[in-house]
Amino acid sequence: MVSFVLVGISSTAALGVWNQAAALVHDTASMERKAADLEMLRLATQRWLAQHPANTVQRMTAVAPCQWDAVAVAAAADAALPLPKGITRQWTQDSQLRGLWQQLALLDDDGSVLMQRRQLLSPAAFGLCRP
Repeated sequence: MVSFVLVGISSTAALGVWNQAAALVHDTASMERKAADLEMLRLATQRWLAQHPANTVQRMTAVAPCQWDAVAVAAAADAALPLPKGITRQWTQDSQLRGLWQQLALLDDDGSVLMQRRQLLSPAAFGLCRP
């Protein structure tokens, strides 16, 4: 009788460990998919900027040559590339005026940042600056 009780306890413990491992594998796969979503959005933004040079030239600042206006680019990017739920995008001017930083962030249900992707995008890299 005692051996049946011990087998039952060890089976329950093993099942608990198995469930924890399965949940960890599921969470890891989910995070990998979300990381891939951030990367795809980063690439889509880069492709959008490359394919629409006439539109991005109109978003240059009047103050600095060969500089995008962060507010204008943000509005155009949000219209052209809507963000999936749980992902945010922020555009900031590079402190050395090399271009704009695009920062993508994946948020959890509480609004905490799970992961980020940041890239410097320059008008010169897209051939938009004339000497």
